[in-house]
Amino acid sequence: MQFGFAGSPKFAADILQIVLDAGLRPQLVITQTSKPTGRGQKIQYTPVYALAQQEKIPIAAPNNIEECVKSLEELELLAIAAYGQILPRSVLNAPLYGCINVHASLLPRWRGASPIEHAILHGDKTTGVSIMQIESKLDAGPIYLQQRHPLDGTETSTSLSNQLARIGGSALLTVLKGFSAKDKPVPRPQARTGVTYAPRLSTDDARIDWGQTAIVNERKVRAFVGRNAAFTSRQELRIRILDASVRKGDFFPGRLYRADRTITIGCEQDGLLLRTVQLNRGKGTPLSAESALNGFGQLLEDGIQFD
Repeated sequence: MQFGFAGSPKFAADILQIVLDAGLRPQLVITQTSKPTGRGQKIQYTPVYALAQQEKIPIAAPNNIEECVKSLEELELLAIAAYGQILPRSVLNAPLYGCINVHASLLPRWRGASPIEHAILHGDKTTGVSIMQIESKLDAGPIYLQQRHPLDGTETSTSLSNQLARIGGSALLTVLKGFSAKDKPVPRPQARTGVTYAPRLSTDDARIDWGQTAIVNERKVRAFVGRNAAFTSRQELRIRILDASVRKGDFFPGRLYRADRTITIGCEQDGLLLRTVQLNRGKGTPLSAESALNGFGQLLEDGIQFD
């Protein structure tokens, strides 16, 4: 079957790798435009670009994916995973069988840009992957295949993304093989009930709210791992919280408590025990709570109040 693959981050590259390992090779890979980054303005290629280049697959990295319409018209199918642009109708209609998407949730729950993070933020017990036909309405297309994945409440956005990429790669492989068969798969409509949305998250969303419960804030820490980490601040001090857990007890919201070389900050209910932090001081490297107290104890005095 003549198919293409569109994606950009590691999540998409991991899925493409599974497809390649199974012996299926896209005729074209489309990814986001590579951009210069850092002081040296060195070109930073997406993980999908790097993999396609390694495998000597033709690559397109357009500013606008509509530039690829003529190439897509030569394909039977375009498979997409976290490409990073909304696809116009001209692209959706270009391949013979249209475009399918690997979406990291059990649709119709968590339509949108950040399904993995929202599943963690809301304490979901189950998530998964949906292979869907892409239509104009956001993540509302019919479903070819869904695979479920249980959550135990310890996942971070990074670890869950890795797990769902493996599941998504296997599911996509199954659907692609179906399209290669004589009888093409037929998708089923999404349920009309249970629709929720997972909008793109900003840096402001990562700020800890000490007026929330410790459970809510611990989920936020896990959800922002691998992103712009959850954080709190007071005056000029900013602390990124990379790992934390719930500490039962009565604490005043936002107040720091030092005990036995540990740091706890009070929440509306219980406290957040900080395990690994990153301060905007020194080299800014991740530190255990004990190391942070050893090096910056004067900034982390018992009883200080965070915003």
